[in-house]
Formats: sequence, structure tokens, C-alpha cells
Amino acid sequence: MKNIKPLNREPWVSLEGKSQLKNWTHRKEVAYNQQLRQALKYEFFIKAVDFIADNKIPGDYHEYGCHRARTFRMVLTEVAKKSALSGMNFFAFDSFAGLPTVTSNPDIPLWKRGALATSEKEFLRMIRQHGLGAGRVRTVTGFYDQSLTPTLQKKFQQEEQPIALATIDCDLYESAVPVFGFLEPLLQEGSVLYLDDLFTGYRGSPVRGVSLAFEEFRQRSRFKFAEHMQVGWWGRSYITYQG
Repeated sequence: MKNIKPLNREPWVSLEGKSQLKNWTHRKEVAYNQQLRQALKYEFFIKAVDFIADNKIPGDYHEYGCHRARTFRMVLTEVAKKSALSGMNFFAFDSFAGLPTVTSNPDIPLWKRGALATSEKEFLRMIRQHGLGAGRVRTVTGFYDQSLTPTLQKKFQQEEQPIALATIDCDLYESAVPVFGFLEPLLQEGSVLYLDDLFTGYRGSPVRGVSLAFEEFRQRSRFKFAEHMQVGWWGRSYITYQG
């Protein structure tokens, strides 16, 4: 990692000590964590978009959970660099009102109804300010159990391209279940699914949270899912295939 500096003596890497951390604050901790995590996410999207372009996988980008438009802007930037992906459209699925009523008992106190809210107006403002692909960005507003209807699913099947890349960043089991049900018929061989919260919110348990929702989805899907890239300690990507 770029922020780890080697030394020519023990302990062989540069470590901050008491004097450097004496004025450490919660605000600095948040900035430190976000810089590390967002850098790793951006590295993933650079690689994922390159994979899609190099393998000539047509289709659109879906993002389920768009708080602060961070990853969305990463994708817009990288797609802009790939002429092979000039026909990609970008769909932002979000309540734009924060989390729904939480029933799956995650271990993060912050995850309550209304938390992590970015309004649709603010989301679109950040996209326009970013200045890349804004005319190809569309929002789908509402909590997933209400907005991801069979009618909307059929409309996407008939009128839109299949999924080339999808980010599932909806934190909760109860949010992830309708997302996986919705995107199943929109997948194709070579679709990349990035699950941002496989090891978040439920003490890393594979039988809770998004991990459980994904495993249930895998059991009934017509596709198989090859592990692709690990993203930080929290997420992982998969490539769909049939076999």
C-alpha cells in the first residue's frame, strides 16, 4: 500500500509512535479510515472497468445504495477512459431517504431507519459537478421492497441493456434480498457483481446480512459466480458464468 513506507532497519516499515499520535482525534480517525477504504475501492473499479472493456462485455452500470455518490463517480471516471464502453448507461437505485426500517439486527448502532441519507437532489448535484456522463445517469427512487417491482424488472428487460457491472452497497439483509431478486434476469455471462458489505455490520458472519442474502440468491440463480477480487476487508466481486 502506498501509505506504508519501507525502512532499512527494524521494524522495516515506518510506524507512527506516541509523539506523532498525541493529537490524534476522532475526526482524524474518520479521515484516515476513509482515505484507506476509498483508495482501495477506487483501485477495484479501475480494474473492474478495465476487465469489462477488455472482455468486450456490453451493458450498463447499476448501483444499489448510492450514498454520497463516491463509487458512482469512480465508475463514471473510469468508463470515460474506455471508448469500448461509450454506450454504457448508469442507474442509481436508492431510497434517497436513508436506510429502511431495520429488522435483521446488525451490530452497527448507526444503521437505523433514515441513516446514511443523501437526497436525490444532492446526489444529482454531485454527479453534474463531477461533469462526466451526467446525461446518461438515471435514478430509481424508493425502498427496494417497494421500488423494485416485477413491472420495473420487465421494463428493464425489454428496454435496457443487461448488466455489465453492478455495485450492491445496501448494507442490510432486508435490503439486499429484493435487490438480488430484481437483478437476476438482467445478468449475462461476464457481469461483474461487487458486494460492498459481505463482511460488514454482522461481525463478518457468512450466515447474516448481505452474505446470507447473496448465498440464498446463489442457490436459486441460473448463473454461477466465480470469485473475482477481494476489496479491502469488507467486500468482494464475482463474475457470472454458466456451466
